[in-house]
Amino acid sequence: MNTEHVVHHRKKRILAVDDDGLVRRSLEILLREAGYDPTVASNGQEALGFLVQRHFDLLITDIRMPGMDGLQVIQAVRQYCHEMKKQPIPEIVLTAYNDEQVRQSAIRLGVREFLLKPFKVDEFLKVLDRNLSR
Repeated sequence: MNTEHVVHHRKKRILAVDDDGLVRRSLEILLREAGYDPTVASNGQEALGFLVQRHFDLLITDIRMPGMDGLQVIQAVRQYCHEMKKQPIPEIVLTAYNDEQVRQSAIRLGVREFLLKPFKVDEFLKVLDRNLSR
């Protein structure tokens, strides 16, 4: 693992939302090992609860989840940040489905990053760096 991530991003808080327990645990381990401070949520409502409790520097969300899908989570997080007069949080969408309609919906919503699972760790860390340095 590249140690520059560990030193450079030690304090960055990342909220990751995925309904798959194995994916959540994998993201939590990967983010922690890379030096980030991760919080994982199993659904959109849980993620919004965490958002009220603390500040996050980045949101990672799955698309297909029961209840709120990932795009609805992004919209709810944006609305919360706007209402609370907080800075917008960069967003990364993760999905196992290469669905062009969903991708276009995410682009129309203004989502900058869209990664397919499974992803390469180095690619994922570069995407994090790019979004956390904006």
